[in-house]
Amino acid sequence: MKRVFYGILISSALFLVTACSGPSHMIQATGTPITDIRAVKPEQGKAALVVTRTTSFGWAIEFDTYLDKKMIGVTKGRGFFVKRDIDPGYHYLIAKAESYETGKINFEAGRTYFIHYNPRPGWIRARISMYPQDPNITMADMDENCKQVVYDPKDPGEDLSDEDYNQAIKDYEKDLAEGEHKEYATYRGIEVK
Repeated sequence: MKRVFYGILISSALFLVTACSGPSHMIQATGTPITDIRAVKPEQGKAALVVTRTTSFGWAIEFDTYLDKKMIGVTKGRGFFVKRDIDPGYHYLIAKAESYETGKINFEAGRTYFIHYNPRPGWIRARISMYPQDPNITMADMDENCKQVVYDPKDPGEDLSDEDYNQAIKDYEKDLAEGEHKEYATYRGIEVK
């Protein structure tokens, strides 16, 4: 009986440590964190991307984010990250948990793009709903518990394999042919002055 009790105790402690820690491959933003995502500007000649997740639902499930095949960040619980150095042109933004969710965006220099994640029930883990969202709507959902995280160069995540990347693109193109993901075709982000 003691073994079962200690097993449950250790499992619970590990779950709490994992659930309460930040997302893998990310660290808490230091210095002056961003308090208004609407003010995020890209680097000169580049585009910026703000990825947000403002709900507590599915808090412990991590959503990996890739720009084409390259991992650029991970969200977990109430948090967000920013990438300010995206080369202009078409890129696939791919989010992964139990499934892949993909959007094809034409990034323009001098513009900032806002993508929002919502978890939804899956078979084993949460699935992802990913969509462009007006930053004013996102800001209305954010509070002091929505923390900014940054990619940890000392703990980089794995990029997508060719097989996973090709499957995500194939699924996206199939969904697009069936009338889904139309919002990405016209999404232009905003020009932050």
